[in-house]
Amino acid sequence: MPFRLLKLTISVAVFLCDNLVRRWNRILGRLVPGTCVFITYHTINEFTRERFSRQMAILTRLARVVPSLTNQTLEPGCHYAGVTFDDAFRSFALNALPVLAGFELPVILFVPTGYLGKKSAWFDYGGPNHVGEQVVSAHELKQLTTQYQIEIGSHSVNHPNLVEISKEEARAEIRDSRESLEMLLGRKINSISFPYGSYGARELKLARETGYDFYLGGLPQMLVGSVQPGVIGRISVDPSDWDVEFELKVLGAYRWLARASVWKRKLI
Repeated sequence: MPFRLLKLTISVAVFLCDNLVRRWNRILGRLVPGTCVFITYHTINEFTRERFSRQMAILTRLARVVPSLTNQTLEPGCHYAGVTFDDAFRSFALNALPVLAGFELPVILFVPTGYLGKKSAWFDYGGPNHVGEQVVSAHELKQLTTQYQIEIGSHSVNHPNLVEISKEEARAEIRDSRESLEMLLGRKINSISFPYGSYGARELKLARETGYDFYLGGLPQMLVGSVQPGVIGRISVDPSDWDVEFELKVLGAYRWLARASVWKRKLI
């Protein structure tokens, strides 16, 4: 709890500084560029669905939602957000999608193709996933993409930490997942979310060679002026977030965590 409050306090300071800069630029008659933040969820269950709905109501108040990962210019003075889900759990289809549809919000879903129709077996962000969650089947995924505003991206085949496996294994994970999704859905797959947000220069090179345009990582980022092909950072959100935490995450005030992570690695 103390660390959570510390992060919140720093983020409030970042938000206040952002507001001051925007107001000063407007006073000087300068163009205020559009901004965009991508948020990511993993699972929404029946007990957190109401909180998720509350967060989507907040989101629609604070930002315009980008429908897809494409090269796009952000309207000056406007703030945007992209909603993404990793893992393609069935709980996403049952609990998150109806809420998103109710708000008419698009979503980008990253799919681990080797687990379609199976229970997950990886260690997730909150700790070991002992029981595992059911991933949607191939048939269910195909149906969802025809019924909702969903863009599909790759989340590898078997959800490994790509930096911890061999180059050839990583290449197969990145390549085969894309080929499977394109064959199943009959559409181009242009984005990949690296499992655990973990990647390095090798993984980026492999993803570029495979034909991806967008590479989603695990550190928060605020895009300014446009959304362009390349690495895009995301901030992890959860229905348990306080309203003020969620608002500040959507507005990009938690982006300082990415720099803090770099400083931490340098000190180790």
